[in-house]
Amino acid sequence: MNRKTLDSYCERGIVGLVLAALVFSAMATGAVRPLEFVVVECLVAAAGLLWVARIWLEPRRNRLLFPPVGVCLLLFLGYALFHYLRSDVEYTARTEVVRLLVYALLFFVALNNLHKSEWTQLALYVLVFTGAVIAIYGIVQVIAGLDHVWHFDRPEQYTGRGSGTFINPNHFAGFLGMLLPVCLAAVLTGRVSQPMRILLGYSSLLLLGGVAVSMSRGGWISTSLALAAVIGVLGWRRQFRLRSILLSCVVFGLIGAFLLKSDFAQDRLRNVNQPGTSGHVGSRAELWGAAVKVWQEEKLLGVGPGHFDHRFPENRPERLQSRPVRVHNDYLNTLVDWGLVGMLLVGLMLGTMVSGIIKSWKYSQRTSSDLSAKTSNRAAFVLGSTLGLGSIALHSFVDFNLHIPSNAMLAATLAALLTAYIRFATERYWVAMRLPVRLLLTVAVCGASGLLVQQAIQQAREHAGLEASRSAESFPEQIEGLRKAFEIEPNNPETAGMLGEIRRRRAMDSSRAARKVELKKAAGWLKKAITLNRYDAYSHARLGMALDELGQEDKAGEHFAEAEKLDPNGYLTVANMGWHKMHIGEYAEAKRYFNRVSPLDDPSTPENESEKGLVAHRSEKIAQDLARHIRSVYLPYIADQLRDGE
Repeated sequence: MNRKTLDSYCERGIVGLVLAALVFSAMATGAVRPLEFVVVECLVAAAGLLWVARIWLEPRRNRLLFPPVGVCLLLFLGYALFHYLRSDVEYTARTEVVRLLVYALLFFVALNNLHKSEWTQLALYVLVFTGAVIAIYGIVQVIAGLDHVWHFDRPEQYTGRGSGTFINPNHFAGFLGMLLPVCLAAVLTGRVSQPMRILLGYSSLLLLGGVAVSMSRGGWISTSLALAAVIGVLGWRRQFRLRSILLSCVVFGLIGAFLLKSDFAQDRLRNVNQPGTSGHVGSRAELWGAAVKVWQEEKLLGVGPGHFDHRFPENRPERLQSRPVRVHNDYLNTLVDWGLVGMLLVGLMLGTMVSGIIKSWKYSQRTSSDLSAKTSNRAAFVLGSTLGLGSIALHSFVDFNLHIPSNAMLAATLAALLTAYIRFATERYWVAMRLPVRLLLTVAVCGASGLLVQQAIQQAREHAGLEASRSAESFPEQIEGLRKAFEIEPNNPETAGMLGEIRRRRAMDSSRAARKVELKKAAGWLKKAITLNRYDAYSHARLGMALDELGQEDKAGEHFAEAEKLDPNGYLTVANMGWHKMHIGEYAEAKRYFNRVSPLDDPSTPENESEKGLVAHRSEKIAQDLARHIRSVYLPYIADQLRDGE
């Protein structure tokens, strides 16, 4: 077997791995859970290694395409590494930077290996048909009233909305919204066979239906604007004007019929400015206001990768009692986490990419000397992918789609394939594969791929330990699972916090002699959790509770005071403060704290299902149940104590 044949096999392997990563991530709840993201890391790392093989097999044929957007991306990765080295919570920062590395490696692999027309078309078909299947699942969810995704139960707040293979309907709409313009452009202006055109046409209707049943208002607006842009661009060209008119009649006719027939959709629109409803946008405005306050603490460099989640509680509005995890605005989230420097680098990336699209636009078009429609797959993909990226860019103003792995990976791939079209405008961005370039690229790509594989193995082992603890039926098995997870990943503050809290609760059911031992062990783990994440108000409060039980009220008071400082309006922190005041006999103060616990089922709380996935939802539910229990059990007891004191 000669080098050319091996190179061809490697190229096909790269295409298969990239498409497998994209399809799998979309089918696996957006790859928001650690175990699914492990698979994505391995697939992308394998594609990177095959790219290295191609570099050495056929260096003369496999030139490196390195446009300005690639330089900006590397600058941002360097800035991310700098931020990681100075981060307050190492585990959170590393998780965020590893994800960025996956997206960056995927971008460069797609840019240099999927730019051939046949691979671009294959990617289009695979992605569009995958989106159509996911849309069908979402439509079935609404028709059949399903409240689960695969074997996962969805949060109650998503009842009546389609989410396909995603947990959050907004992310489902964001994914389909990127694919719909690509699909429509291929139908209307692509050079495809008639059977394929019919399949793509039906897929467009399914994608549109999926966005509709998601009941995502941000998805509706961004997708509608993208469709209007498709119609506008086609209408500007005489040869496609009739198709543009027909498309506008069909699309906006379907949108109007859906809004008239769907009571749920009408309620979603009516509740935009209705406080106390799940559709009220005021909660997002409150969240954005809190995010601005977080950013003002570190304007230039930001608070750190993924650190909004840790810094938000200190600026929490009283009405917002959930754990939003993200800002629900990708741009503001970037500003908070990465600061003005990060926003500048992101702006440079977007600017250079837009500049490249403008430069290559005319080279992707076919001209016409008559009124007949001159179709072109190249022009169709440039139009569709540009508007698809525009759709997700608009949707990102009101959500955090680009922090969902599947959506971020799809955007990175479309951006890479679109950027590759600059090769038709100029030859200046091709780099010859001389020996120094090959060596440098080999070290960089192998290093990145090796790091991803190492992190994937570590994450899989940690996940196995955490899952063993969750499914354990006995206390020793719970502790053993968590202990193994912490040995594998000793920088995860949540694991240390769980070890401390489980031991603290166990101590309450133990004999007097065993209680003291367990409480001391619990205190040790909670101190470790605080060391790993000094912004963790819950660990401070739980350590205070353990110290109260050990008779160290003065030290306990210090930790409760710190917890209140870190999360002054959090219902669970306030409830724990009430417990402390009750424990030391200050019943009037305890009653005041318990009365401050906010309503626990506030429907105006923004949708907070994030990349933390179902684990975060379960943790939030446990916290709500605990706060509800404290409020319902201890308030009557305090009232009795106050009456007795009088």
